Amino acid sequence: MLQSKPATTEALESPATTGGQDVAVTFATLAGMAGLALLIQGLLAYLLLPEGRGAYAVCVTFGSMLGLLLTPGAQQGAHYFVAARQMSVSQGVSSALIICIAGGGLAAALAVPLIYSGLAFFQQADPRAFLLSLTLAPLTAISIALGHHIIALRRFRPYGVFSILRVAANALMLLVLVRGLGLGVDGAIIAFAASHGFMIAASLLYLWRRYGMPFETPGRSNISRVLGYGLKYHAAGLGSAIEPHFGVLILGLFSTQGEIGLFAAASALMLGFMLVSNSVGFALFPRVAGTERVDMVALCLRLVFVAAALPMLVMLALSAPLVRLLLSEAFLPAVPLLWIIAPGVVAYSVSAILMTHFKGANRPHICSWAVFLGLCANLAALLLLYPALGVAAAAWGMTVGMACGCLFLALVFHRTTGTGLLAVWLPRRSDASFLWAAGRSALSGGIRGKSSAPAQPKEERKSP
Repeated sequence: MLQSKPATTEALESPATTGGQDVAVTFATLAGMAGLALLIQGLLAYLLLPEGRGAYAVCVTFGSMLGLLLTPGAQQGAHYFVAARQMSVSQGVSSALIICIAGGGLAAALAVPLIYSGLAFFQQADPRAFLLSLTLAPLTAISIALGHHIIALRRFRPYGVFSILRVAANALMLLVLVRGLGLGVDGAIIAFAASHGFMIAASLLYLWRRYGMPFETPGRSNISRVLGYGLKYHAAGLGSAIEPHFGVLILGLFSTQGEIGLFAAASALMLGFMLVSNSVGFALFPRVAGTERVDMVALCLRLVFVAAALPMLVMLALSAPLVRLLLSEAFLPAVPLLWIIAPGVVAYSVSAILMTHFKGANRPHICSWAVFLGLCANLAALLLLYPALGVAAAAWGMTVGMACGCLFLALVFHRTTGTGLLAVWLPRRSDASFLWAAGRSALSGGIRGKSSAPAQPKEERKSP
């Protein structure tokens, strides 16, 4: 395959950080985002109540998913080629921007007739709110794509700062527009869109200053490569984005705003436990892009499973008072949903690491098959159980779908790598040694601003 020569060697330089430091930075980032996200969930719950929360969830999910649907390759395709050092930063960014702008325009053209079609889904909110949500199609797609580029370059600290500021801007705008000006659901959607606009501006300014990034026409070959990779992964990328919100989309066809609001709030709280898997996945991907490192992936799988399951058990034990405090009395009926969703989120955390492995090995189609299987299982369980269980069926569908996708990924991982079950899943003494070394490395990097060689574990010394 012909590979374009990067326009600058600056893009090819990796910061002198260990995996422990990168995980620590991304964990701190996502922990900060999770804290602010809890604040946002509380504001949405107290200000909009279950009915308004349901209308907001339907509109935001519709706009965001529409953007991802029509921008294949803008996130994962460009991300892969920049991380694998087969494309320069400017080529990757320009490819992503062209795809996102074209996809956003197409999204608006297709969606406006649907909004006024009279379909039940579009009766869940005012048409004005759905029209406002169309701004999310290009904004969220571009924001995610630029964030992926910064991660591909292993610049985790600026990504962390921008991400936390984005969520903080969302919370601040919610207070001003919903609480201060009384704009309700419309104000909440505008706040969400504005926060992604901030992320786009900050990311572009950083890339321009750090890499002197001029706009560079990517050319047909680069666009084709990005789209080619993106289309292979598109079903998985779209499905991974839809899967946590799939219940909202399906409930929007036949349920009430109140039920949608309860499910949306419960699923949002539980997905906060993706914190560890996302942190590890972000740090892992640049190290496995273009290669296979089975031992490192297996280590991450073991650590993520434990780190997701144990805090979740504590949270479930305190679920009723936490929901009363964070979301208000009106959301107490969502407590049983948390227990149902919990096993699915643990499986989803493991799936995130397995998908990172397959994306890095340039086999994203395996992720697509897993997500497709999970969505089918989710839909089947929801439709079968809804007449008897009501909104709880959406929670069961979410767990069943995530568990099926995880099982498929695990089976394919073992088959393609030739590893046994015990070799991957049985805890080892070296796992604790790795955690200790990673913690020391992260601490030394945080104090001195540089990596510490003695703190690097064996697996990490092989990293680029």
